[in-house]
Amino acid sequence: MFDAHAHLDVPPPSGRPEGVGGWVVPGVDAGRDANTLQLSGSDPRLYAAAGLHPWYLPPDECLGEELASLQARVDAGGIVAIGETGLDKGRRAGPRNVQRMAFRAQLEMASRAGLPLILHVVRSHGACLEEVGRFDGQLSGMVHDFQGPIEMITPWLAAGFMLSISPRALGKEEVIRSIPARSLLLETDDEGWQQLPRLCEALAGIRGVEVGELARQTDLNARALFGLSFDS
Repeated sequence: MFDAHAHLDVPPPSGRPEGVGGWVVPGVDAGRDANTLQLSGSDPRLYAAAGLHPWYLPPDECLGEELASLQARVDAGGIVAIGETGLDKGRRAGPRNVQRMAFRAQLEMASRAGLPLILHVVRSHGACLEEVGRFDGQLSGMVHDFQGPIEMITPWLAAGFMLSISPRALGKEEVIRSIPARSLLLETDDEGWQQLPRLCEALAGIRGVEVGELARQTDLNARALFGLSFDS
């Protein structure tokens, strides 16, 4: 199994605990990205992303400096994706205009670097798809913690994005059944990496497939998206 989006501060136990073979740790801000890069540099099971999360954006007047810092992290290499980034209409997110500026800048970085994106989308699917659409199919990535609505599955797949399911989506059975197998990812987000085997088992039951089949397919999907080696 592969965890496509896990907020980790320390590495999991050595080996493949509970059958989990790898983790992508999303970017949040400069400080946490530095810790993630250090972790991934010392543990080959961990893969770092870098980004500016819409909950933790700086004030408008400091955004340019933060984006320059992010660009430096991207240029330095060692990351497999840009994000998490996106648009969020919730109370925890920054001002909408700052979110859009940060999001557009990170889409441009991903386009230039040829890296996939990790998208954070809360009540903003149409707006995020509009921004992604400006790049005429040049972008790819994943929508993390996807919970619907179901009618957004086809537009996201058409835009070149996979859809990632966390434990919070387990009540959305119609959504879970409607995502094509080759576009499905598993993640634990901030729920704890130990939840991944139970998530995989629950999704397999909802989709009517063997647990091992779902584990293998989502592992292959994640490794293909992030350009990682395929383990036996």
